[in-house]
Amino acid sequence: MIEINQEHPVAYFCAEFGFDTNIPTYAGGLGVLAGDTVKEAADQGFPFVGVGLLYRGEQAVQAISTEGLQTEEDYHFDPLSLGLEHVYVDDMPFFVRIHLTEVNVWARCWKKTFAHNVTLYLLDTETDQNELSERSITHALYLGSEEALMKQQLILGIGGVKLLHALGIHPSIYHLNEGRPAFLHWQLIRSYMETHGIPYKEAAARAKAKTVYTNHTLVSAGNESYNIHILRTYGQYYADKMGISIDTLLEPGIQDNPDNFVMTRFALNTSTRANGVSQLHSKLSQEHWPEYNWTNVTNGVHMPTWQDPEIRDCNKDGNDLWQIHLKKKQELVDYLLEKTGFGFDPNMLIITWARRIALYKRPDELFGNVDQLERILKDQSRPVQLLIAGKAHAKDKQAKMLLQEAIHYMKTKLSGHALFIPNYNIEIAQKLTRGSDVWLNTPVMGMEASGTSGMKAISNGVLQCTVKDGWSAEVDWHGLGWVLDPIHITSSLYTYLDNEIKPMYYGRDDQGVPLEWLTRMKKSIELSGGFSATRMFNEYKEKLYNNI
Repeated sequence: MIEINQEHPVAYFCAEFGFDTNIPTYAGGLGVLAGDTVKEAADQGFPFVGVGLLYRGEQAVQAISTEGLQTEEDYHFDPLSLGLEHVYVDDMPFFVRIHLTEVNVWARCWKKTFAHNVTLYLLDTETDQNELSERSITHALYLGSEEALMKQQLILGIGGVKLLHALGIHPSIYHLNEGRPAFLHWQLIRSYMETHGIPYKEAAARAKAKTVYTNHTLVSAGNESYNIHILRTYGQYYADKMGISIDTLLEPGIQDNPDNFVMTRFALNTSTRANGVSQLHSKLSQEHWPEYNWTNVTNGVHMPTWQDPEIRDCNKDGNDLWQIHLKKKQELVDYLLEKTGFGFDPNMLIITWARRIALYKRPDELFGNVDQLERILKDQSRPVQLLIAGKAHAKDKQAKMLLQEAIHYMKTKLSGHALFIPNYNIEIAQKLTRGSDVWLNTPVMGMEASGTSGMKAISNGVLQCTVKDGWSAEVDWHGLGWVLDPIHITSSLYTYLDNEIKPMYYGRDDQGVPLEWLTRMKKSIELSGGFSATRMFNEYKEKLYNNI
């Protein structure tokens, strides 16, 4: 049994960490979840180190043209002024060397301390020790060629292990938060072979025994595969150092096509335990990869970050929650006016769709019948305001087209009752999940592994209108929210708005309180405790870390 302590913490590797709105080290829910996980470890005083990359903000800012087309702009920031620190060894800034084909790339090391035994380390190739072409490796998150992405992952996995060992940190467990950091396996094997004088096969078994893996998606774009020739080029050096053939080194990542190296397969073959991130996702993962034993740890959110303190602390027995909710709606409306120049009425029903823009998340279903939607939103007796926020991947042309079409409708037929909020980030998400009335979720059934924005929303009493996928499939929504027909989302949503959501919201008692709505808000907040990062992290300890 492995003992976890300050000298031997859990090392949590992830390609992105969202812990500060102003530091562009996250692209979406995966990164925000990773940030929440580090914060939860700190709250629990659990020995834990995070390892990621410090991206430099290239194409990190979403801009919307007058035609509604998303473009990307660079974001410039000073890591030191935002609370990051250089890592020092022997009073000198520390750099890690990573061998990439014929070149040694140097990575500067940064850190963010969350507790006395919880630190996040970030690697950054923007340093004078590198040639210009190498400096740019960590400039952008999830952009660049296949080879450029491979370089990032090698720096994360190999460089991350080298950094920890150089600092005298020898983790008890390595936790891969999805597959991108899995090349740490190569460095662990080398370390065991050199330190203990053992052969490759035994070293690989030891490395596997200390590694656990969390899969976050069944969507192909999130389960990368690489041309095997690129892997051969970059892996040959490491195979030579281990005294094995390149085929032996790459074998754990080969699936059906010998020309492709599959990161999910590699992560599964080099870890001793794997989990999905919702009960449904774990079930589907077991069906998709039946030769591996899956456990489930449904995602959770860091309540101190996402649940408004006034909502957390208010008396839930009377009507205080409703008054605080109206205050949060006013704060949201004020924020939107400041950010966009457009004003909304906090007394009107506010429904929100906010998450990464992707085809499988189906934001276009909201606009399936624009004439009917216009009637619903502009109903003078029961008006509705629609908010949308989210970024499309810079290379996802189809998602950008969906967004452009949505913005067109919002600026024309739905003008005055619909608004797009650009550059969705942690700060905007906090405002929306506290000040909205209804949270919309419209994915293709079986494609949303978990989703966490709805968890944040229910912690603040925001009611759910959702396809029963991911985390929401674990909830009986009767008397709580509304379950959308996954095949007929548009008609299902419009029917709920007309027949249930609007009448319930606008049905008031003599004090102006929608009593049935308020009851559902209270139940939602009560439900949210089961979807907290505290519960998630305790399950990590029980199912992934203990008795390994």
